[in-house]
Order: sequence, then structure tokens, then C-alpha cells
Amino acid sequence: MREVAGERRHLRAVARGSAATLAGAVISTLAGFGLVLVVTRSVTPDTAGRFFAVTAVFLVALAAAGLGTDTGLARFVLRDDRPEAVRALVRTAAVPVLATAVLLALALGLWWPDARALMWALPLAAATDLCLAAVRAHALFRATVLIDRIVRPAVQIAFVAVAILLDLPGAGLAAAWGAAYAVSAVLALGSLRHVVGRGRRGAGAGAGAARDDAVVGRREYWRFTAPRAIARIAQVGVQRLDIVLVAWLLSPTDAAVYTVATRFVVFGQLANQAVSSVVQPRFTMILATEADDAPALVSRVFGVSTCWSVLLAWPVYLAVAAAPAAYLGWFGTSYTKGEAVVVAVVMAAGMLLAVASGPVDTLLLMTGRSGLSLANTLVALALDVGLCLLLVPRIGIAGAAVAWVVAVVVRCVLAVLQLRADIGLRLPVADLVLAAALPIGCVGVPVALLALVAGLSPFGWLVATAVAGLGYAAVVWRLRTRLAVDVFVTGFRSRRRLAVAA
Repeated sequence: MREVAGERRHLRAVARGSAATLAGAVISTLAGFGLVLVVTRSVTPDTAGRFFAVTAVFLVALAAAGLGTDTGLARFVLRDDRPEAVRALVRTAAVPVLATAVLLALALGLWWPDARALMWALPLAAATDLCLAAVRAHALFRATVLIDRIVRPAVQIAFVAVAILLDLPGAGLAAAWGAAYAVSAVLALGSLRHVVGRGRRGAGAGAGAARDDAVVGRREYWRFTAPRAIARIAQVGVQRLDIVLVAWLLSPTDAAVYTVATRFVVFGQLANQAVSSVVQPRFTMILATEADDAPALVSRVFGVSTCWSVLLAWPVYLAVAAAPAAYLGWFGTSYTKGEAVVVAVVMAAGMLLAVASGPVDTLLLMTGRSGLSLANTLVALALDVGLCLLLVPRIGIAGAAVAWVVAVVVRCVLAVLQLRADIGLRLPVADLVLAAALPIGCVGVPVALLALVAGLSPFGWLVATAVAGLGYAAVVWRLRTRLAVDVFVTGFRSRRRLAVAA
């Protein structure tokens, strides 16, 4: 396979960062899955549904408060990473973000009584996300891994477990969940101060220039970021509003069943997010410093990172689709009814397509097309909400799953077509087909046959998936050079280099 100049250097950097973020994402996802298990097995479905609905609204509000600053910082910090310039840029982002968070918290607390126990944590969560986004924009990922992927989820599950042991009402569960953001906010602020403070020597010489640059930077920053703010709200709306709509159109109990049936999605998303968060600043570097080879190099890095996401995420979705009732059995018999099985299969199919499209929205944003990203996301949100309103009253929670899958797939297809027209994005189709065939043949087919012939209990499904996964890992390793898996593994092997990248 022909190698574009500089390809392995960028891929190694992506691999090192992805290894760190993936390790943290695994822990975060396990904690989130554990939280759902604890809640569904400890409280009534009605209470669980209300808890899941209010936390979903919280996350939508958090996305709104963020105003797209994560992407804006990722695009602009590396273009001028002088400490004084970074501090000016963070201040530009911080004031609107924190003000919006406070206003949203007040509005939601007045509008929805269930949210009052949680909305006080919204400004703390917004501050956490802002600080960690500024750190990540320097291509430094360790703080996000430790604070947002490990500490906060672990504290959340611990606090919620204590609230359950104390027999607190549903509002107490929500307050306990939100209290973890007080811990993460303190840690995130300390991390940002450390990163920005490292280069203060010499800042005074350029202070006047930095102030002049900051004025221009604010205008350019918000021209790019403003569309992303709306897009981010819409994006999280696509991810979370279906739970709220199910609770509204049907009942909190149905929302709890729907949440459980779709919870596995995050297991596969963690791989995609781990790779996407790392290639974001990497795409910026390539487009800014590799002018001659940028299109070919971007296509190659995009294609290889997409193969990595498929290899990591598809086994999860295929294992669930192969035996959905066995997976759902982990949450108890209340969550294994026929509608939940349909939802799990539909969501798995949709995520297979979404992962195979690669980090298209990330690349679209890093090429400066935040307006196109906004349009795509608004189309997806309109489809999701419209189809939910149409289908959920007619076919129940399966309608929400269909709406979500249509919205996600349409958004990905639009981005792929736009990137092909804009930068001539080309994907290694043969490698993607191979990357997809491996989890199908090694995980999906064997687990499905076993479930069909012998039937699988929840524990049996877990064992069968693990055994199939071992065989799958062996086959992938034999093809490691063809799929650049050997490059990805370097991110795990070299702790010393990982520390530098993180």
C-alpha cells in the first residue's frame, strides 16, 4: 500500500492520543453502564425513567451552554499557541459560556420541577468542558482522560450508589449525579492553569500585540464557532432528545426501557470518539502545514482512522444484534420485552453505518465548513424529532429507534458527499471492506449461530462474546500491517511517548 509522505508520523501521533483516550473511554463507558445497572436494579422503572430523562435534558443544556467552544478552541489554539494568546481566547469563550449556563439552569429549573435538583451543576459542568477543551486544543489529552473519562464517571456512580443506599428520592439521585461536576470543575481548572502557565516567560514582550490579535481573533473565532454552537445543541439533541420524547409521548417507564435498550451504543461510540477527538487537532496540523500533500494525506489519515474505529466498534454492535434478548437480560426481566429487542437491533444496524462513515463531521469542521456541519445537524435533528412525533405514538419505542437511525445516517451521508466535493476525500474501500468483514465473520456470525442453536443467557452471551473476541483479536493481529493496526498498537506500547503526547 502506497504511503503518502508524512503519513506514519501523523498516524503514530493519532495512535498515541487514541490509545490514551480509548483507555479512558473504556473506563468511562463501563462506569456509565454500571450506573444504568445500579439504577435499573435498585429503583422502580418509573423513577429510573425520570432520572434518565432529567440527565438527558441536562446534557442537552450542557451542549447549548458550550456554544461550540470545544471545536472553536481546537481550530484556533494551535494556530497561535502563545500563552497570552491562549488566555485571551479562553476568556473570549468563557464569559458567554458561563453566562449561558447560568441562564439555562435558571430557565430549566423554573420550567421543569424534576430538573431543579440538578440544574445547579450546569455552570460547573460547562466550566469543566471549557477548560478541558482548551487543554485538548494543545493536542494534550491526558487531562480529559483522567478527569472526564475516569474521575467524574467514577464519582457519579459512587455518589448515586450512596444516594440509593440512603433511600433518597429521585431528586436525590439526580443531585448526587450532578455533584460529581463540582469535583471535575476544580480538577479541570487546575489542569488548564498548568498548561497555559507553563509558557508565561516572555509573555510581557508581546502583550500589546496579543491584545491587538485578540480583537481580530474574537471576530474570527465567533464567526467560526457561532454556527458550531447551534450544531452542537442539535447534535446532542439527536443523541438525547429521543429519551425525553419517549417519556413525554409514552411514559417514564417506557423511557427507562428505551434507555436500557440503547445503552450499548456508547460502548461502540467510545472507540469512534477516542479516535475522532485525537484526529481533530491532527487534521488542523495537516491542513495548516502540509499544503502540497494535504488532500492525499488527510484522506489517508481519515481512511486509516476509520478502519480503526470499525475494528474497535463493530464487534460490540454485532454482538448485541446477534443476541439482543441475552444482552437486555442484564438489566432484569422488566427490560426484555419485544419492543426493547427491536430497538436494540435497529440501533445496532444504524451504528454500524455511522461508524463506517468515519469522523466526517470532525474533518468537515477542521476544513472550516462549520456552516455545512450546522446544516447537516439541523436536518438530522428535524428528522429525529419529526419522525419521533410521527412514529412513537404509533409503534412505541421502536419508532424512536427508527427516527434516530434515519437522522444519524442522513447526517453522515451528507458530510461524506460534501467532503468528496470540497477536498476530494477518497477512502480505501478495500481496507474498509476487510475491516468490516472481520468482526462480522469472527463475532457476529458465531454469536448469532450459538444464540439460535443453543440459546444464550446474559452470562452465556458475555462468555460467548469474549471467546469470539479472542479469536477476532488473533485474526486482526495477523493482518495488522495491512490495516495499520501495528501503528495503532504503538500508542499502547510506548508509555514514555504516550506521556509526551498526552
